[in-house]
Amino acid sequence: MLAYEDESVVPLEITHGSPRFETYEPEINEEGMRLVLDLIDEVRDKTNARNTENQRRASLYYNRRVKERFFQQGDLVLRKIEASGVGERGKLAPTWEGPYKVMKTLGQGS
Repeated sequence: MLAYEDESVVPLEITHGSPRFETYEPEINEEGMRLVLDLIDEVRDKTNARNTENQRRASLYYNRRVKERFFQQGDLVLRKIEASGVGERGKLAPTWEGPYKVMKTLGQGS
């Protein structure tokens, strides 16, 4: 279905036969494939539009749950040990390190 909007044939249909497999005609199939290839640009455009819409929805879902925080100079903050990549690892290891003092803010999210 991904290549030419057609379903694949199960090996069982080939050995035991099915109405779809028995009515197959190569000439008609070739003509249909040429027509589909002529419309491939439209199919790609539709797929691209669908992917863009799915990405937009996913980002809206993610951004809805994000809590924005702003820090000021002099605030004390903790940092996740996973983010730094150093320190102990394991179930009983601490998950935060710090406190660190904010020396300077660079902009939103920094």
